[in-house]
Amino acid sequence: MATEELGNGQSPIDIVGCVPSDAPSPVAAYRTRASGVERNPLPLVTFEPGSAVGVGEDAYRLLQVHWHTPAEHTVDGQEFAAEVHLVHIGADNRLLVVGTIYEFGDADPVVQQMIDETIRAEAAGDAPQLDAAAFTPPAGGYTHYVGSLTAPPFAEPVLWYLSERIGVVSEAQVEQLQGLTNGPNARPLQDLNGRTILCCH
Repeated sequence: MATEELGNGQSPIDIVGCVPSDAPSPVAAYRTRASGVERNPLPLVTFEPGSAVGVGEDAYRLLQVHWHTPAEHTVDGQEFAAEVHLVHIGADNRLLVVGTIYEFGDADPVVQQMIDETIRAEAAGDAPQLDAAAFTPPAGGYTHYVGSLTAPPFAEPVLWYLSERIGVVSEAQVEQLQGLTNGPNARPLQDLNGRTILCCH
């Protein structure tokens, strides 16, 4: 898609200048299991219906989880090791993504389970043995803005909620994640174009 065909609300962005807000944060109720792995072309772990996040009075059903290495969003210009995205859809077909950013440190057991089960499920042609509840975002605040998908067709609008809690993954895990995506798969930063970034607690 040519640059001139994209909107002015693209993702990812540098998270800077967050404005305090009383807007509600997503509250997760994940109860189902993974239903399969799809490649589009990235591996997407899909989930059975029945898991959702609520934002105020609106509910968004969990569709899939995937990852990017390095992390796509930056925080005050700082780059990170990886980013996991939980993609949801609302009654109006609007997409909502809950993201968690990871820095290098100890291995994360949930990320490792996601890696192992994605590899096993793709080889066996069955569903990963993963519970959606394991991917419940960490408690705490979120930064929220309106953006886009970070892979084609880069569609807008997408409601973004990034956890303020930074997770940790090991260098070996990032190597494994990149092995599943045939290398780094982060989209470059996009211009903010006057959008407001909210801090929701």
